[in-house]
Amino acid sequence: MILKCFVIMPFAAEFDEVYKQVQRAVQDAMPGEDIVCNHLRDVKSAGSITEDIVCSLRDAAFCIADVTGNNPNVMWETGYAMALGKPTILIGQDVGKLPFDLKVHRILSYSREELSLLIKDLNTSIRQTLSRYEIKSNFPAPDSIKGDLLTIAVTGSMEAESLRISRRIESVLTPYTDRGALWFCGTGGSVDEAALVYLSSKKENVVAVAYNRFDFSEVSRRLVQDKHIPFLDASAESVPKGTKGPTQRDILFCMKADLIILLWDGESRGTQELVQYFQEQGKNLLIGFI
Repeated sequence: MILKCFVIMPFAAEFDEVYKQVQRAVQDAMPGEDIVCNHLRDVKSAGSITEDIVCSLRDAAFCIADVTGNNPNVMWETGYAMALGKPTILIGQDVGKLPFDLKVHRILSYSREELSLLIKDLNTSIRQTLSRYEIKSNFPAPDSIKGDLLTIAVTGSMEAESLRISRRIESVLTPYTDRGALWFCGTGGSVDEAALVYLSSKKENVVAVAYNRFDFSEVSRRLVQDKHIPFLDASAESVPKGTKGPTQRDILFCMKADLIILLWDGESRGTQELVQYFQEQGKNLLIGFI
């Protein structure tokens, strides 16, 4: 299983050595874990930078953000990572000069003259941070997952107005409830949260499917733990060799679900990519607009 760490950092050459030390700290922090550390500078493919950032943040298990100098791009990416509920560790020089909104967060202060101290502090912070986000117990999925019952996957746009989503979730999902179906739900965005809340309240047979074992928003994490909802770590699941898809989670949805339900705000590129992917795979697809 490979975990991804996305590093948010200015592109200036003066941060090259800092990035190397951050990579080293990430590799050393979790013995036995296969963690890939990357930065937007590592992305060479064509496409818009914003799309690359959003995709990298979506796929990351956690982020490390260097907020030195209040760089606007770094601030935007850091805010987006936090909005997605990603475990985000802040580091920086001249911490006293940072804006108030950042000072309320714990920031690892460092100097370029003593980067070895940053490695030590960052090792500890990574372990402690991930331990708070990790789901401790992987409740076994129902045995019926291998049966002939109807299986439905639900996910959608990461951000949308909560009341509108709740109403749309109820209208779209209700026709499929009370049928003994097995539901697969995402664990990150607004649609995922609303679907988990609704289906668990209806006592439906639900399995939460996360990109990795750290990829839970606060709402979905609490539901999974308190309601003992079984979950799958998509990054640890095996898929046929050569199978391609937007993410391992989406491949699992495609493999396991008879019907895919996507709640889309009409703007989210990530959900738009899912629509195209599932259509290309010939899946039964229901799109609900929110």
